[in-house]
Formats: sequence, C-alpha cells, structure tokens
Amino acid sequence: MIVRAVTVWVKSDSVEAFETATTANHRGSIMEPGVLRFDVLRSTDHPGEYLLYEAYESEEAANAHKQTTHYKKWKDTVEPWMEKPRDGRSFQVVTPTSPRSWHKEQLAAR
Repeated sequence: MIVRAVTVWVKSDSVEAFETATTANHRGSIMEPGVLRFDVLRSTDHPGEYLLYEAYESEEAANAHKQTTHYKKWKDTVEPWMEKPRDGRSFQVVTPTSPRSWHKEQLAAR
C-alpha cells in the first residue's frame, strides 16, 4: 500500500471553484480499482490550503489514477487557481497493513 499526501494552495478568489472541481475528482477517484481512500481536507488555520490524502493498494494503482480522465480534467482545470505549485509526497503504510482495514466511501451506495 502507498499513501500520497498532496498539499495544494488555492488563490482566495478560486476556493469555491476548486472545491467543486476537486469534489468531482474525488467522486471519480473513489470508484477506481485499487483506491482505498481519497480524502479532500481544508486547513482550519490557512484559508486556501488543502490536503489531498490518497491511499492506494499499490504503486500501480496510484500511477493508474494519474491516467484517468477525471484526474487529467481536474489537473488542467485547477492549475490556474493555484497560488503556488502542488507539493506531493508519497508514504509507505506502516499500519494498518490489510486493505480490509481501510474504509472506502461508496457514493454510489448512498
């Protein structure tokens, strides 16, 4: 398993549009095979700062995510709204080690 944490800084006049586009990316991402989590978090201390927390079953699943139509659309759409370039980092999972221990939101089930 692998986790990617991506920090994004959004211009103040683009926050609402960013959240709309990122929510659409989230919905597509959680439906991908191999995606365990795809959370979008907003800083409580710094307006316009977001953390995308992405958990994948494998490096292959993480790389496949970047080839999806919804990711490519998101990337192209939000790029001009960014205050500065995204900061993405990858982490190896220490615990929990079983994919069954991770909870995947299923919007289609709602």
